[in-house]
Amino acid sequence: MEENQKLLIKPDELNEEEATTENNNQNKVFEVVYNTRLKEGEKPLSKVIGHENQKAELLNVIKWFKNSKELKAKGVSIPRGCILFGDPGNGKSLMIKEIIKCCDAPVFVFQGEKDNAVVEGIIETFKKARKAGHAIIVFDELDLLINKERRVLRALQESLDGVESDDDILVLAATNDLEAIPDPLVRCGRLEKLIKVPYPTAKEAMELFKKHVNDYGITLPKDFDEDEVSLSLHGLNCSGIKAVVNDIVLRNGFENITSEMIDNSIYNITDRVKSTPQEDNIEVATHEAAHAVVAKQYPQFFDINRLNISGASGSFHAREVEKDFWPYDKVLADIRISMAGVIGQKVMFGRACRGCESDLQNARVSAYNLFNISGYSTCSETLPVVRAGSRTETQLKRRRMERKIERLLRKCEKETYKIVKANKEKIKTLANLLFEKKHLKSTEILSVIG
Repeated sequence: MEENQKLLIKPDELNEEEATTENNNQNKVFEVVYNTRLKEGEKPLSKVIGHENQKAELLNVIKWFKNSKELKAKGVSIPRGCILFGDPGNGKSLMIKEIIKCCDAPVFVFQGEKDNAVVEGIIETFKKARKAGHAIIVFDELDLLINKERRVLRALQESLDGVESDDDILVLAATNDLEAIPDPLVRCGRLEKLIKVPYPTAKEAMELFKKHVNDYGITLPKDFDEDEVSLSLHGLNCSGIKAVVNDIVLRNGFENITSEMIDNSIYNITDRVKSTPQEDNIEVATHEAAHAVVAKQYPQFFDINRLNISGASGSFHAREVEKDFWPYDKVLADIRISMAGVIGQKVMFGRACRGCESDLQNARVSAYNLFNISGYSTCSETLPVVRAGSRTETQLKRRRMERKIERLLRKCEKETYKIVKANKEKIKTLANLLFEKKHLKSTEILSVIG
């Protein structure tokens, strides 16, 4: 699991005259790769940090492909294609490179973006792969390729269907947006194996951080706190984690690295926008501090990560204790945390400010979804989706729903006021510290609010 790289694998050895001709052609639509094998003693997918479930499934795909002739002779169908999908920067291209090294087969890396005749290029790529017999075809950024024109999708579908049963061709593709890939292309018999490559977990982030630190030959300080740094790295993709280590070296060199230097580089990468010209604002610091104090009331749902301010803007970051699981109580806590910044400003200064609309909208959307999607009040009153982007309900039902949503928001607002008023001194102290230091990590925040 490493930074997202532009997938272009250079051949170690081109041992066919035809392949050399294709690679010397300026208008080539694919690059042929031969003899990309594991080095002696190298374990499969060893360069991919974390993602154990994904690697286990990919090792299955590799094993099936390497034994495809034997399996097909017994009437067993193997996957013809595999799509790695997920947000950019988390190692999809690296995984494909590592898969290729394990398969011991010629690889055709499609480069249709360099050729206007994309459809003809796809057909030609499959033709050459079938001629090679046991081969791999790679499509990077598949969503961008398909979006060029409808004929491209049709060419891909027909080429996949045209792979005869005695041909051993494995198609590997990567995309940032799986929803952009039409369903007919991912049905069984085509690109049927779908493997999500997510953001790194806290453990994986620390493992990756240490790998890059070792690659640079950096010695970590004696007071280095793994738990705190992994919390600060939350929300960064694999590319971002490498960027943090790179920033450390650029700013401080390779020796005598301190924990403060590490914290500053994490801040530089997590909050990269430096264009706000306004001076730092104590009201903004108070707004963010109030978020943190209210979030601290719900340690069963959220771990406080960091606070930042820059000019007239600020940010509060927290990590879910149990990722992607949202029971009702957690949604209610999230609504109160969203309201906390505005309410903190009102309690401390008697006013809020423009710029709070995103927090308030998050609270309202969460409340709306509780009733209309999650059945918070009653399952019978959830609103069905008729088609994408539209709903049908009577005006009476909508008014009834709105009244319930308003009552819930008022109740959450009252509860948030109580928490903020009971913790005014903590909010004030934390805001002053944030105003002074501009960014605070988890231990600094908790040292103030307990």
